[in-house]
Amino acid sequence: MRIKRRKLSFHNELLTIGVTLDSEEEEKIYIKVTASELLVSCSVDTTDSYLSRYAYFALYDMMSIYDQTDFEDYYWPGFFDGNGESRYLMIRMYKGTLVVFPKVRYKGLYKPEQALPSISDKIEGKRQAVEVFKESAPNNTQEILGFCLADTSTERWHTNHFPFLVPYIGILDNNRTFVKGFKKYVLSHGDISALDVDPIQDKLVEICIEMKKIALVNYPQYRDEEDVIAKKRAANRENFARLLELWHQALPILAGRLYIHYRFTYGMRNVKGKPSKQDMKPCIISNEVPEICFLWKDKGDYFKLELRFVIVGNMHEVSQFFDTAFFVTASGDPKRFFLLSSVTECQLISFFSKSSFQLLMLKTHYEDHCREFVGKLRSRYRFINR
Repeated sequence: MRIKRRKLSFHNELLTIGVTLDSEEEEKIYIKVTASELLVSCSVDTTDSYLSRYAYFALYDMMSIYDQTDFEDYYWPGFFDGNGESRYLMIRMYKGTLVVFPKVRYKGLYKPEQALPSISDKIEGKRQAVEVFKESAPNNTQEILGFCLADTSTERWHTNHFPFLVPYIGILDNNRTFVKGFKKYVLSHGDISALDVDPIQDKLVEICIEMKKIALVNYPQYRDEEDVIAKKRAANRENFARLLELWHQALPILAGRLYIHYRFTYGMRNVKGKPSKQDMKPCIISNEVPEICFLWKDKGDYFKLELRFVIVGNMHEVSQFFDTAFFVTASGDPKRFFLLSSVTECQLISFFSKSSFQLLMLKTHYEDHCREFVGKLRSRYRFINR
């Protein structure tokens, strides 16, 4: 049977779809998405105990070859007024597809049952600034040992990884003022046998090797059993926490170095051989400790929570140029990386980065869904009323 369907409108939380079976006249089905149910009706036949064939075949067609289909885009409870209109949402037909998303000014709208970062009751320690090692430029060679912050997105597949530190052998210009080229990545102690490496550099290389061993993200595979998926996710969490510890160990002997670069790797498969010069960006890894804080605004119908951070008394907006799991950067200086203190801080930065570092909570949702989360934030971090 040939099934043709087209999304017609989204009004007052109701998605209307036109369905044509073979050469029959088009009928309409109506879908409302709730937190726990999919409510379905049809212009013909459907009752509270019977699903019309139009509704059945439309839903069947949406599933395609998959075991499930996602209606998240049409779950907007409480975002429409008494006339069925929404001042928060953009609802448009784009290239034959109905799209629904928050207007730019309302990016970060909270939806009931949305997962919020977990704030444990355990108080996590704050990283302290320590004296850093100061590196001097070499006098008698152009080959140097540098270090690269290897970063990529962890939401993709294949060989994606958590941010880790990888050494490289670089070549300085004739005046020994900057790195003009790259010879190779250092993946073992044997790769630096020709260099004159001091004990501090050797210790940092050892930390890098330990990082790389656990940096790869172990993704659940299609048809993995639930216990296997749970084990992989637990291992990823453990590796993430261990990597943050290794970054803390590395910082005192890393922050003062002259030759530090950033690279977005597009996967561990690219961390080998000779680094690509165009991908290696000079950066600074700072020893200063960022203090996360929040701006709190009452906007009438909703509350607005904005994440910021403070360095030595100065407040900064978070840069969206680099979204690096263990670090935060300022919009005014996105290549200066500040190491975060705890896994919770990393999770907060990751969560807020997906919505321009703001969370908007309708007052109709706040009491039942957000108050506890905001209360835990208030107990840990500075809130500034605006």
